[in-house]
Amino acid sequence: MEQQITIVFSYHRVETLPILEKIMRQSDVIILEEAPNLLFEKMLKGEISIEDYLIEEMFDFPNFSFRFFRILQSLFKEGKKILQIEPYMERLLYIHNMFLEGRTPKDVELNPELKEVYAIEKKASKALIDFYEISINSNFQEVVEAVKVFAKADAERFRFRDILRAEAVLKSLPDKGRVFIEAGAIHQYFKKYLCEKLKNLNISTVFTLEEIVKNITGKRWIFPPGDLLTIRYIYGVKENEELENILSARALIYIMIIEKEEMIPTEENKAPHILDEIKAVQLVNRLDFQDCDKLYRQIRFTNRKKALSIVKKFVSEKCS
Repeated sequence: MEQQITIVFSYHRVETLPILEKIMRQSDVIILEEAPNLLFEKMLKGEISIEDYLIEEMFDFPNFSFRFFRILQSLFKEGKKILQIEPYMERLLYIHNMFLEGRTPKDVELNPELKEVYAIEKKASKALIDFYEISINSNFQEVVEAVKVFAKADAERFRFRDILRAEAVLKSLPDKGRVFIEAGAIHQYFKKYLCEKLKNLNISTVFTLEEIVKNITGKRWIFPPGDLLTIRYIYGVKENEELENILSARALIYIMIIEKEEMIPTEENKAPHILDEIKAVQLVNRLDFQDCDKLYRQIRFTNRKKALSIVKKFVSEKCS
């Protein structure tokens, strides 16, 4: 059998599991976007429970993770090869453990592999802290500028992370068989880099919920404004101040109206998260810069439900 590679862009939501499981069952090798964990194989073999593994790792989306690992256990029993490959996060975890052991930044910087990750994380963390400080009392344009500074630092992090992972994946690819590669939707540069290195191979891509997205939007996927801004910086697209300003402004509104808690699919709503994201993106895309400025002042200290109500009312009155 020839080598067949499928990059599956997804996110950690329960609604993605049926599609993920279907593609993984059709694959021989499954490459997860996770840093290696010594307990992972024990969990796959059932030597430790999924619950204990979840506690050990402290996953952000426990409902998704429990169901996902249960599927992986089944696939492992079928003989699937399952790999965890995410070198950037692996190095970052190693740095965190060094600090827990009482080591210092100077110790980290002695290791060339860790030094670059530490520098990138330090830059991104500073940009995020600066954003939070600026967002408290500054005018809207200054907040928007802070968003752009953070997005640029985040883009540098994503680009380096994607290159590291692509290089690691290349070393782990089998000579033949069907390979499933998990990637978050924003990791488009990972796909670009991998495709450039494997020019003679046919690499297919799938967005787990693209059928739903396409039925509503006509596109394979819909990126939130903050992701679009970051992707522009990742690829080094020619500067467009007006576009970058509006994406930053909309991102500030979007992040305050999107549902962040895990939602479980029902018969009535089988894809609650992606539908919520589509509605939020479509809502903020109706706002111009001045709209975002007005709304930001009104909603920045409110809860999500109230913020969403205010934005919906504003858009409704604007369009009527």
